[in-house]
Amino acid sequence: METMQRSRGMRDSLGGGSHLREIWNFVQRNRLLTFGVPLVMVIATAIFVWNTRSVYDATVWLRIEEERSNLPVLDALKDISSGSQVATEMQVLRRRPLAEAVIDRLALQLALERPRNLSRSEVFDQVRVSRGAPEAEYTIQRIDGTRFVIESGGERLVEARPGERVEIPGAEFVLLPAALEYSEIEFVVHDFHELLRDFREALEVSRPDREADIVVVRYQGVDRELVRDVPNTLAEIFIDERQSLKRGQASGTVTFLQGRLAALEEELREAEEAVKHFREREGVISLEYEGEAAIDRMGQLLAERDLLDAEREALARLLTEVLTESEARGISPEDPSPYRRLMGFPSLLANFAVSELFRSLAEVENERAALLNRRTEEDPDVQVLTDRISDLEAQLRFLTVTYLEGLTNQVNSLNEVLEEFRSELGSVPAREVEFARLQRRAEVLHEIYMLLQTRLQETQIVAAVDDQSIYVVEPAAYPLKPIKPRKKLSLVLALLLGALLGGGIAFIRENMDDTIQTREDLAELADDLPVLGLIPRIRVVTRGEEAVVGVSAPALESHLIAGRDPRNPVSEAYRSLRTNISFSRMGAAPRSIVFTSPTPGDGKSTSAANLAITVAQQGLRTLLIDADMRRGYLNDALGRRREPGLSNLILGRTTLESAVTRVDLGESGTLDFLPTGTIPPNPAELLGSEEMQAILRELGEAYELIVLDAPPLTLVTDAAILGSYADGVILVARSGTTERGAIRYALDQLRAVRAPVLGLVLNDIDQRKEQYYGSYSAGAHASYYGTVLEG
Repeated sequence: METMQRSRGMRDSLGGGSHLREIWNFVQRNRLLTFGVPLVMVIATAIFVWNTRSVYDATVWLRIEEERSNLPVLDALKDISSGSQVATEMQVLRRRPLAEAVIDRLALQLALERPRNLSRSEVFDQVRVSRGAPEAEYTIQRIDGTRFVIESGGERLVEARPGERVEIPGAEFVLLPAALEYSEIEFVVHDFHELLRDFREALEVSRPDREADIVVVRYQGVDRELVRDVPNTLAEIFIDERQSLKRGQASGTVTFLQGRLAALEEELREAEEAVKHFREREGVISLEYEGEAAIDRMGQLLAERDLLDAEREALARLLTEVLTESEARGISPEDPSPYRRLMGFPSLLANFAVSELFRSLAEVENERAALLNRRTEEDPDVQVLTDRISDLEAQLRFLTVTYLEGLTNQVNSLNEVLEEFRSELGSVPAREVEFARLQRRAEVLHEIYMLLQTRLQETQIVAAVDDQSIYVVEPAAYPLKPIKPRKKLSLVLALLLGALLGGGIAFIRENMDDTIQTREDLAELADDLPVLGLIPRIRVVTRGEEAVVGVSAPALESHLIAGRDPRNPVSEAYRSLRTNISFSRMGAAPRSIVFTSPTPGDGKSTSAANLAITVAQQGLRTLLIDADMRRGYLNDALGRRREPGLSNLILGRTTLESAVTRVDLGESGTLDFLPTGTIPPNPAELLGSEEMQAILRELGEAYELIVLDAPPLTLVTDAAILGSYADGVILVARSGTTERGAIRYALDQLRAVRAPVLGLVLNDIDQRKEQYYGSYSAGAHASYYGTVLEG
């Protein structure tokens, strides 16, 4: 409960803003944490960031324009071919083959380790590393002004001079003259596959603006020149591959169009010759007959019907052959698609949509054929192209079947119209109809021929001109400042984190600390009992070390400050304690007082001895009894013998005059002292005996004050037994050491035997710390007397 109240009070102070002094006190009480932890964090961070290699980054900006065709296509084909080209190219930029090409071209497997923040190109030139080079670390030692020796794993490999080509397992390079400036150079050859994984992690491809066709390639590394060269080289290889692919596609299209033009040229020549021979054979010059319009109409219909019917039959036969061939034997990656045979059908080729599909099919087949030179059919990239070919073939099949159905419908429609014209055109010479048919076929072939000629010229221009749809907007520049570690920010964050961590630990420590710190803490536990004394810490420097209260006899001897230095503030604190004890009871002052504590080391012996000396200095007959018959050592502190003493007196083996010794206090008077005597096996039984009570009654008649130093209450019941005989008990607690639970337990023990508890004493108060608890303490004595307790 007390801990929660103290925590709540501190939180109120921190949150209110009006008690800055309490905040400062909290910081000062825990200055080792609140100042030390941030300092350690800052120092550790500074050491880390100053020993960490600087990391730089560089970016190259690429513009990737969407390819758009000016040819009208079917809406269905538009939906099929739609997609984000920028997103596709971003995935291409992340491909493993592209990363491998960059690593090979820049020889990234060989990396300079020391001197730090030095670029590889400053000491190495013409670096070449094979993919199978073993991973190893190398050291270049300068053995004189012109020579180096290269070592690996303690093994001497080769000697070299600047300008000479050096060969190591899997790699070779030339050392530059600038290497002579360094006595030792360290470099490493990385495993290719591990480096490839790290390289792809360090490479970032992003699109800053979804509305802009801009792609940013960013790379991070420790070598500034390589950081600049990597994204530039990646962009260069990517654009070169793109140009080669475009040229390959254009070349395939040119080859295809040239073949089709040769075949169409022969068909056109034959059609024109057929028209010429017909004119010569039939003598057709002009059509100047009556009913010229009807005859012409009949001829056009017949020619159109025959042409459509022939085209339909030819197309149906060709489509059946293509489907049969495709289903019977399948498609081999080495063979062209059976659907290429449909290219020989002029009317299909005249359709822009079909022509575009033929061109795409040729491009994809060429690309797949080129890829099969390096990979197998099971390769994922080959499978993607094969699926694309199947998709294009399905679209061609769909358009062909649709076109065939349209031809059938047109033929049926023309047959119905021709039936109506037969009666009218019975007299029209068949040779005129034949002539019109031959002439129309020649005209159709001429139009297709001219269309292919135009496409061939366009494709040849594309093959000759570089692709401008992808280009570098801004190349990567030489990085000047590292992106990490950010030293100033790291130090600031370390300071903030250290402050939070130190403050948090201090807060937790204070809330988990169950020890008594101030008079207020002790008063809360004492209920209606007074706090009779506040004893400052006694600092005695012995061989450079500060003694601890109540630990050993030499330490206790040095803490008998009331006898050595009566003007010391500690002596004044004990005089205040003496005064408070005198008025602690109504009526007469107590004649016998038991000093005890909850736990060992709380300073009860120091307090008992100093109080006895202080009372003796007043001229009162005072007896100090060491009643701790388990481990008492007041006799050593006072320079007296242990035997005979209290235990011998209780057992009747000595007399009071023989057991009591006198301690000379100089000008201050004398103090009588009764030691423990022989350490008995049953101290509690001796202290609770009638003989002990009789001794106390006898001593009470001889002395004005008897001070008994008893064992701690949480360990044994000796103090409780003595307290039931004495006029009063004083419980001594030690600041910063005695726990609250121990005090409660000790008070319960005393109340159980109805011992008259006079009050409590807070011992070993550190006046330098006490001021940081914001409460009045015994440190005021030192302030008043102007004395520093260091002696």
